[in-house]
Amino acid sequence: MAPIRVFITGLTVYIGSTTIDTLFKQDPSARTRFTFRALVRSPEKAERDIRPFGVEPVIGSLDDLDLLTQEASQADVVLNFADADHFPSIKAILKGLQHRPRPESAGRKRPILIHTSGTGVLLDYAQGNYTSKTIYYDNDIPQLSSLPPTQLHRNVDLEIINPDLADKIDSYIVAPPTIWGRGTGPGNHNSIQIPYQVKYSLKSKKALQVGKGINIWSRVHVEDLARFYVALFERALQEPDEGEQPPTGSDYKPLPKNADQYYFVEDGEFAYGEVAQEIAKALKANGVNDSGEVTSVPTNKALEYFDKVAVVLIGGNSRARAVRAREIFEWQPIHKDFKGYIAEEVKRQLENQA
Repeated sequence: MAPIRVFITGLTVYIGSTTIDTLFKQDPSARTRFTFRALVRSPEKAERDIRPFGVEPVIGSLDDLDLLTQEASQADVVLNFADADHFPSIKAILKGLQHRPRPESAGRKRPILIHTSGTGVLLDYAQGNYTSKTIYYDNDIPQLSSLPPTQLHRNVDLEIINPDLADKIDSYIVAPPTIWGRGTGPGNHNSIQIPYQVKYSLKSKKALQVGKGINIWSRVHVEDLARFYVALFERALQEPDEGEQPPTGSDYKPLPKNADQYYFVEDGEFAYGEVAQEIAKALKANGVNDSGEVTSVPTNKALEYFDKVAVVLIGGNSRARAVRAREIFEWQPIHKDFKGYIAEEVKRQLENQA
């Protein structure tokens, strides 16, 4: 049987790099069972990082829509780790998957799309001043369907779960929360939100929080998240293809897809004020200041200390529960030292400043 053809966007980003590295580590035969092609902007990065990793580079960007359509039309699986809010690129990928030629020999007839969204789709604008009581569960379809199209990432997600595509593409949307930990693989090893808070705290030489810092996010370590992506990828390939009958037996349960919407992946919750407290300890330990205290930035002055994106992400509530990961995949987080990661991130950024 011919290898399954996989096209990747965002291989050199934090999640994508760690996920494909995890796949290769868990299953060395993946390099022969699959053929991988990955979008990459730089010819230098393609030759330095991508090709030696065992992946064929495709030079281009998310704005090269014809290229994305062409690559998707030739793939059995698209793993989209790139920009969750780039609407034109997801339209191009979906177009390619819909017009994919039916394989004449053995191979998947119905293509697979695993798309990376984020629990920013659940985000409110608390600006640090209250704790939301609303918790979203990824197996509660009516609750998730109530999310308005104006929410972050939601317009792209709605394009993917369009009912008209349900019998043409097997789509799965993974929505990670705040991601922590150092990544692996040939790309970026740094997250966004916690490093943002550290960055602006170091700039001010004091630990900062937005408002009261009592807003809550779910979280997950990047390597635990990568293990889930690998499990979903492998399981999605086992789902019945077009014309196939589902396996018989009481153990089989269909994998939720398409209009069933999201897979959350989380290892618990935290308040951003707690992050600020750990930053304060690390600033004192590293001699940045000697107070060990947190500075609360009032809402009306937040943009004097943070940029707009940081205020929204660090100041909002986004509470999710990964029911499906635990019940369907028996996924469990391994990494626990969240506080240690914050201290390491302060030290890393200080060393990079030197």
